[in-house]
Amino acid sequence: MIFNYLTIGQRVRDARRKKRFSQAELAHRVGVTTCYISYIESGYKCMSLETLIRVANALEVTADVFLADCLDKHLVASEAEFSLILEDCSLYESRVILDNARELKRILRENLFTKANRE
Repeated sequence: MIFNYLTIGQRVRDARRKKRFSQAELAHRVGVTTCYISYIESGYKCMSLETLIRVANALEVTADVFLADCLDKHLVASEAEFSLILEDCSLYESRVILDNARELKRILRENLFTKANRE
């Protein structure tokens, strides 16, 4: 999955400021370093699930406050849709569909490259 860590970090910072906590105070409550909180808030580091829950608990918010709308929805929808297409296929049918998808991707990129060179 693809997450927008910058958005998650900004939401952590907003929740922290709303509680009037310094980064040092939040770090102490979560059991991490102040530097680590800074990295999270700036999007340089991603938290483990355990740390995410500890941060949410320390700030008295639910984890979805940080995660809502942070997934690349297009990618997730595409993966789910492709899985549904292949769900009831035989091995042979799955192979043919995947081979066609690979070839279609190659053709699309080749045409994109050709079009870019013409312009």
